[in-house]
Amino acid sequence: MNIRLFNVFLFITGYWLLVTGYCFSDTIEKWDGRELKGIIVEDYKDRVVLSTPEGEIEVMKSDIRALRYDVEEENLIKLAERSKERNDYASAYAYYEKALKVNPDSRAAKDGVVFLQGYLFRIQEAKKEEDIKRRAEFERYQAAGPDTRTAEELWREELKDLRSSLGITLKSPGLKIEIEDVSRSSPAANAGLKSDDRVIAVWGRLTGYMDLAEVVGLLLKQEPREIKMIIERGVNVNLNKKRGLLSGTNELIGARLLMELDGLTVTQVTGGGMAERAGLKTDDLIVSIDGKPTRYMPLKTAVKVIKTSKKDYVNFTIRREATIWRR
Repeated sequence: MNIRLFNVFLFITGYWLLVTGYCFSDTIEKWDGRELKGIIVEDYKDRVVLSTPEGEIEVMKSDIRALRYDVEEENLIKLAERSKERNDYASAYAYYEKALKVNPDSRAAKDGVVFLQGYLFRIQEAKKEEDIKRRAEFERYQAAGPDTRTAEELWREELKDLRSSLGITLKSPGLKIEIEDVSRSSPAANAGLKSDDRVIAVWGRLTGYMDLAEVVGLLLKQEPREIKMIIERGVNVNLNKKRGLLSGTNELIGARLLMELDGLTVTQVTGGGMAERAGLKTDDLIVSIDGKPTRYMPLKTAVKVIKTSKKDYVNFTIRREATIWRR
């Protein structure tokens, strides 16, 4: 995933910048010569979000001359993604492999390698299939004439393909891309997707500023049968009414939480406990608790928010990786 939610590091970085005015950080060089320093926490198609001690700011990519990341792994992954956007898959694969040598546990690099392995393996077969399709289309054209379908009819056809291949329909309230419906026994249902899940990323590409047509196209045009997504959903977990202020999260909700590299993470779920019954899973990333973002929230504060809840339940907004195998 391309979102670097490293809360502890961000907290220390912000404190160090405030005290000393200097720290290792990502650097944005603008066309007017100015430099902005901080940590790039989100990277979209047309903009990036830079986290600084003063807050988060959006910078349009059209205003950026160069991006320099403090972490070598991030630089290599960005080079790989740019190569992939130019359809230079061989270079992209090489950059991902270098990133894995720097950090063998890099999720983004692993996902990139898996995607490209599937793509490069199938590219010859895809070319053959394309030739067959072209011949079939040519024969159809000769028999029935040119394709006179309207843009609306073509769009309906894409939505139909999405439903038949993955088993989902999508909606776009505001800037969000959400799952409207999931067919029973479909690839999406087997992957654990539900209605109202928000689609955050597809193969590491964030969807925050994509329109609905872009996301549908991204899901339909992926070459491998395997599609990796990051989804976000709200989960209400009942609290143990016998809880006390000295209780840990395992006693309170039936799950252990730790601050890991990506942020506040569920590291263990007790069988039969409140968290399991609510659908919480190990490795879920908690991005907010009762509406309070956890990005800059220390672990002790997160536990306190849970313990001091005035309700009989606590609402977690979680992010989870899901893998769909298309039909």
